[in-house]
Amino acid sequence: MRQRLINKAEPEQILLKGSFDKNTLVEEAISLHSLLFDTKISREDWLEGLKYHSKTLTNLLLNNQITEFNDYLNSQFGSVLQEISIEKLDTKMTPSSKKSGLENMNYRSVLQDLLQTAILIEHSTIPPYLTALYSIKDGTNLLASQIIRSVAVEEMLHMIMVCNVMNAVNIQPSVNKPQNYPTYPMKLPMNVDFFVGLETFSTNSIATFIAIESPSSPLVNAPVYDHIEENQSLIKSASVEENNFWTLENMKGFIMENVHTIGEYYDVLFFYIVVFQIIAYYKANGKLPQTFEELNTGGIFTGNPAKQIRPEQYYGSGGKLHAVEALSGVIAVFQEIKGQGEGADDTIFDVDPSQFEEGMELAHYFRFKEIFHEHYYLDGNYKPFMDENGMMPVTTPPVGKALPVDWNAAYPMKPNPKMADYQSNPQLYAQGKAFNQTYKNLLDAIQAAVEGDAKELEKSIMYMYALKEQAIGLMSQPLDSQYNAGPTFEYPTT
Repeated sequence: MRQRLINKAEPEQILLKGSFDKNTLVEEAISLHSLLFDTKISREDWLEGLKYHSKTLTNLLLNNQITEFNDYLNSQFGSVLQEISIEKLDTKMTPSSKKSGLENMNYRSVLQDLLQTAILIEHSTIPPYLTALYSIKDGTNLLASQIIRSVAVEEMLHMIMVCNVMNAVNIQPSVNKPQNYPTYPMKLPMNVDFFVGLETFSTNSIATFIAIESPSSPLVNAPVYDHIEENQSLIKSASVEENNFWTLENMKGFIMENVHTIGEYYDVLFFYIVVFQIIAYYKANGKLPQTFEELNTGGIFTGNPAKQIRPEQYYGSGGKLHAVEALSGVIAVFQEIKGQGEGADDTIFDVDPSQFEEGMELAHYFRFKEIFHEHYYLDGNYKPFMDENGMMPVTTPPVGKALPVDWNAAYPMKPNPKMADYQSNPQLYAQGKAFNQTYKNLLDAIQAAVEGDAKELEKSIMYMYALKEQAIGLMSQPLDSQYNAGPTFEYPTT
């Protein structure tokens, strides 16, 4: 696959179109029952079935269409003989398939890998966003700073909520180990052709942020307002194996080949979670589920509720934190993460704007586009971009009131600095080491919280203030004739 760095180009040129567009789905796919249990389907049928059912199931549940989901389950499982037991099903399998079938898979090891990857995705965005934020010189770009800060805080919220999902299925999350650290520059662990790195505030870094938050859908409802102004200004790619389709390698391979956005990653991850919940229900009841109510509780949700981070225990701002004790909790978490990143209900907002009279907030993708284009979406005239249904391409630029941006009011930090860059300068080395220790302290506080000591989150505010001061201390010092120093976000070493 062609790889390239994002340059100072219009970000619409790098927008990635998801392979889960409705036009790419086959009209006739194998049934969900065949996808999960039939050991004789072809590789092509498995792939197309996975595309179709992951999209169908996810769309229904993440859009709260419970009645339609029940109809879907009944259409997929209703004709299956429910009295078939696990033992009887096993007699129809070959000796190799008995050992490797989906119902015999260790779901905890699979979900641990995939959910830790989700944590890595969320974590990978935080240092770049904070770096751009801290590089803005005090007293300048106040509006842009506010936007970037709000997104960075919400990404931390997302990471904590993925930890809640892990704890709900009785898997210990990990955020503060060396293997949990992103290494920059890096590609997100899915099928993308751009790199994420630590850069100063610039059109290049904001274009990268737009690519990170790219929506899965190519269209969005155009915002309509009563008043319009008259004058407008880290995983190795894997190919799907030919046999034994339900393996971690194949499930990750499907992601690496077919998933192009963070929203799509959560769609497929959600489908895998529901699949394992279906299998757990089948094992416990000897029949396949027919309703969401049957799937919602029990099964794989065996975690300790005491380890859940709850809204009253989270001291960040922006977004809503959801505890997870059932499938409904996973739905709430993924709705929040996807809505804040790419927009909810085909809008540019991270919530349904009809629910609130004020305080509406744009999804991350659209917030970053406002900075890039130096205009807000609000009070813009989007009729030239709209189709007959009031939809406009997500690439539509904001044309509302001006958002002033001074691209020169940022420290000239070296892209992707490393501690090795400071070895010849004892002062910079000591400052870089101190910053990395403070960031480790922040991650340690989150780790302690997701292990059951939620009060440790109180320390996160103190660490965030310290990080800003330490980062500015680095960024304000020359490293060489071209660049200044900057934070490295590396795991601290002795």
